[in-house]
Amino acid sequence: MKKQVLAIALTIFLAGCSGSSTTAVTSSASSEKEEEQTVNNDGMKTLSFNLPSLKGGLSSLELQETKELSDEEKAEADKAMRAYSPTSGTPLVNNAKSFYYYDNIDEEEKKIYDAMLLVAEDPTDPNNIVVYSTEMDPSTDEFAEKLYVAYYAMQYDHPELFWMYNEISAEMMFGVSRFDSAASKYHDIYFYFNEPYETFNEDVETFNNAADAFLADIDLNGTEAEIAKSIHDKLIETVTYDTAVMDGNIRADLAHTAYGALVANSRGDANTAVCDGYSLAYEYLCQQAGLEVTVVLGDAGASTSDMGGHAWSMVKVDGQWYEVDSTWDDMGTLEDLLEDYQTEDIYPYYKEALEDETYRSSIEHYLFEVPTDTMDYFEPTDEYFYYSKDGMYRYSLVDEGVHVRASENDYWYPISALIELSPVAQ
Repeated sequence: MKKQVLAIALTIFLAGCSGSSTTAVTSSASSEKEEEQTVNNDGMKTLSFNLPSLKGGLSSLELQETKELSDEEKAEADKAMRAYSPTSGTPLVNNAKSFYYYDNIDEEEKKIYDAMLLVAEDPTDPNNIVVYSTEMDPSTDEFAEKLYVAYYAMQYDHPELFWMYNEISAEMMFGVSRFDSAASKYHDIYFYFNEPYETFNEDVETFNNAADAFLADIDLNGTEAEIAKSIHDKLIETVTYDTAVMDGNIRADLAHTAYGALVANSRGDANTAVCDGYSLAYEYLCQQAGLEVTVVLGDAGASTSDMGGHAWSMVKVDGQWYEVDSTWDDMGTLEDLLEDYQTEDIYPYYKEALEDETYRSSIEHYLFEVPTDTMDYFEPTDEYFYYSKDGMYRYSLVDEGVHVRASENDYWYPISALIELSPVAQ
């Protein structure tokens, strides 16, 4: 008997904040649901149905505007700095060998980054104010870009600063004391929090314990390739995608952070995150395991005309950078994937493919350790097609997809100035 070919494109990973999407099943076989079919020019029938889930929803990122301090406010800030007495140590933990964005920004940006990180290490005391002096005029766009690049470099190097991300639990402020006199070439920039983060120690301890528990199951004596894969696999098994945060375009939620992925989102749902939560968690866990890793931001979707904000990761294994999208690799549970297809004619074949462990593993790693060209535009090759046991059908449960880095789009400015420093995987 001549083999019939069934081509399925299940775009369960579509990025962005849209509420629904459809895809098509194309078959030379007949269907009992004639009212749902259309006939293409080639005579093949197409059956359309809704997808079970969408992946994406990176919220827009904002930074607090710089405030010019009066002489009185500057005097109060100086007094607070003199009164500040650091505690015995910060509960923040990050054992990374290096921090990718810090290593690649310029010297001025590093100074700003260092000052902000000192403040971030103790957000409980309002007297913890750090001043940074610069010859650059803080009213210029050039300085504003350096401030923003340093701020986001710190955010994407340090997932343990989950409470700062999108100003969830604390808002960093930037105060400027400008000198107009020709004799004074330096301007002072003050970094501080608008209010103390009361539960800082408790929340960080919870996060640290969750990361330790996660890594307890990872063989940290394995090869870099084994460690990177083990963390990826456990992460997508552990985390549930937060469709409520995506659908509601909720910005200030722990679902956007490593805390959401490893502990809980802001509603208390355990291990629930969106794309930046997945990516920051993957970064943090790899950092603690001794791997070089970073986060990339941009847009992603089924095509360049259908994209939304997205975040993914890059990891260095045996001296080579690779791209990783743990969010899109997370297919979800078998029960959730099958729930919406119980009455579909294609259901037995869809179920058969998902229950095949070898095939399921393949599609859960289709964006794991791939070159940048593949991440830019993914098109399923033969390894991502499944052949039904009855020999009748060949189909794929992953579809084409694109990732466009923020550095390629002006509307991401000033984050684009940071992301253009990201490595390229060959």
